[in-house]
Amino acid sequence: MANRVRRQHVVSHFYLRSFANDARQIRRTTLPGTHEATLATADATVNKDFYTITLPDGTKSDAFERAFAELETSAAAAFRDISTGIWPLTGQNRHAMAAWMALQHLRTEGIRYNQNAHNATMIRLIVGVSGKEALRQVIQKAESRVVADSELDWEWLDLTKPEGPDLIPSTHEHLQLLTSLIDPMTAYLHEAQWSVIRFKRRALLTSDEPVSLLVQRIHPADRATPASHLTLTPDHDERSTGGRRSPRRLTSMPARPVGPPDRSTALATAVINS
Repeated sequence: MANRVRRQHVVSHFYLRSFANDARQIRRTTLPGTHEATLATADATVNKDFYTITLPDGTKSDAFERAFAELETSAAAAFRDISTGIWPLTGQNRHAMAAWMALQHLRTEGIRYNQNAHNATMIRLIVGVSGKEALRQVIQKAESRVVADSELDWEWLDLTKPEGPDLIPSTHEHLQLLTSLIDPMTAYLHEAQWSVIRFKRRALLTSDEPVSLLVQRIHPADRATPASHLTLTPDHDERSTGGRRSPRRLTSMPARPVGPPDRSTALATAVINS
């Protein structure tokens, strides 16, 4: 694809502009606060090829980035309504806002790396329970060669160390998770109770994960319900709680990407099937 978009935002550009100065610049502080920089919103939260997928014919595609842009266009209109005092949102604007909140939560680097950590933990458990000899047999069968004890020891230590093996975060698995959850999450948020809190004395900050999921206690005291939190603008804060599922669905996302599995993942899968 000749005009493929490679500089991809993990936080929507239109959202970042709400926190920018007249020159469309924001101040970024990297936690724990030891480094600060001023940069244009067009350059903030940009990750090269973060959503780029490999198609069955081997070509690279920015189909997900383009699909996200379409959803963001609708959400930007809802943001403009809120900033001019229109509340509550109804109709298409409410649905667009719910869809954007779901997307923004699921698209982040935090979701991808948490998923990666979960995969590493599962590989560690599977290989550890199966034992060294099972691992040796899997490697020997997969690579048609004899595995020396020293190599087996190295593989074993890598796969069963406390944090699990070092895996490369998978774009494929992240986008599979996103496409499987975005519709039900949108539906839940669409039917939730929404409220906006307006701040007049102090400005609010945002982050590279602006949509947070919370657990809020409601009556009776022993029951909890999921809730979400979003800093809309420097003086608007939005929260949603409770709700029921909506029949609305998003437009279909692009086909799932393809790609080879990580070697540690392949070994763990082979151990399970052996």
